[in-house]
Amino acid sequence: MTAQGVLKDNNARTVAESLWRASTAEEATEYESLPKIDISRHQVEYLQTIGDGWANPLNRFMNELELLEVMNMKTITDSKGKRHLLSVPITQHVTAEQKAEFEGKPKLAITCSEIGAAHVLAVIENPVFFDNRKEEICARTFGCMSEEHPCAQTIFAQGDFLVSGDNMHFVKRPEFNDGNDQYRLTPTEIKAAIVAKDADVVFAFQVRNPLHNGHVLLLKDTREQLIKQGYRNPVLLLHPLGGWCKDDDVPLTERMAQHAALLADGTLNAEHTILAVWPSPMYYGGPTEVMWHASSRVGCGITHFITGRDPAGVGHPVKAGVPLYDVWHGQKLLVHCKSMLKGVEVVPFKVAAYNKVN
Repeated sequence: MTAQGVLKDNNARTVAESLWRASTAEEATEYESLPKIDISRHQVEYLQTIGDGWANPLNRFMNELELLEVMNMKTITDSKGKRHLLSVPITQHVTAEQKAEFEGKPKLAITCSEIGAAHVLAVIENPVFFDNRKEEICARTFGCMSEEHPCAQTIFAQGDFLVSGDNMHFVKRPEFNDGNDQYRLTPTEIKAAIVAKDADVVFAFQVRNPLHNGHVLLLKDTREQLIKQGYRNPVLLLHPLGGWCKDDDVPLTERMAQHAALLADGTLNAEHTILAVWPSPMYYGGPTEVMWHASSRVGCGITHFITGRDPAGVGHPVKAGVPLYDVWHGQKLLVHCKSMLKGVEVVPFKVAAYNKVN
């Protein structure tokens, strides 16, 4: 596609809309009187991922059929029968005691005291409960069956049932008050930032670690290569993962401070960069998760997505020193299925490194 063609396609591309809607005073009173499920911060990150529009067309915690399709087909079917790439489970769990308490209730409110949100964040309408098939979910998502996998540990700690409903009302967008809320932009807000920077092409980079010199060289080279292809003003969406990650990963606040410092000192050009937090938790799901990294960002106005070596990998949960996934399979799979990314080009790279001796 020519530079002009990509620009036209990007301007015409539908931006995923936020599902958050302010409630009326009457609704707010009703919601506060509903039975409540107080969820964890980890689950709130999934709630925000849906509510912001990153999992579009998913508009609730997955029901049984949606989960079954995602696990087995890596797609989700919208209300018009069109299938979209969606490769990871996004569910809400409850215990047997909670199921017994909430079953038959017309509505169920969601709160999160862990982030200080005693107010209602969302409401599930006509809640439906089904089995949380933890082994099946883990095996199909992670390609292995070990409770030692870091994300499998969180799933096996869940309640034995999952809950969805006919509809979900997204009442109040979460605030984490961790110094990073200003960076948690919705797809619509990122699209507005793209327009404000007068970009004619936008390349996104998913990262869950601090940027090193090799990353910076890669990002600068990508911009130069796009200019050589005829683009006028390539802009980088530096979009680090902002949700749950394992304990030995660098925390979000430290990573964001490092990214901001690179922009402040000119290592990365602030005029050509949008820095934002992507709210999804990490799955450590290898190729399955790489598809999620790309498909979730299609709706925020990007035209290119960089994919490299093992962006969602993890060590084998049983065999020490062995990677669980082939380090290039994520990239290969994403290049293979790029036709499902709605016009977003996949930019593969091999290895960016620096000489530590000279």
